[in-house]
Amino acid sequence: MPGAAQRGERSPLTMDERSINVELAGRAYPLTINVAEEENVRKAVNEINESIARLKASYPLTDKQDLLAMASLEVAVRALNTSAPRQEAATDDMLTAIERLLSDRRV
Repeated sequence: MPGAAQRGERSPLTMDERSINVELAGRAYPLTINVAEEENVRKAVNEINESIARLKASYPLTDKQDLLAMASLEVAVRALNTSAPRQEAATDDMLTAIERLLSDRRV
């Protein structure tokens, strides 16, 4: 007997999950998300929709799939660019701590 997912049915939500609807590029998508992630999911949806609007105003793209692809790329690159400095800072902090430990052992 196939499971609920195989039949296209949704499994029951856990206490940490929530069903929400979001709209991307004018199309509605139902999502089941972790409650703790809802704010970030909604922020991501807003960023993608804002990027689509900006691209639509600046470039002669009319196909929604092209707009969505380019907006997704723009948002992903922006996210990667902002996370890189934080990773470098964390690495610098760890190296400083290691150097401190090594110099303390020499004394």
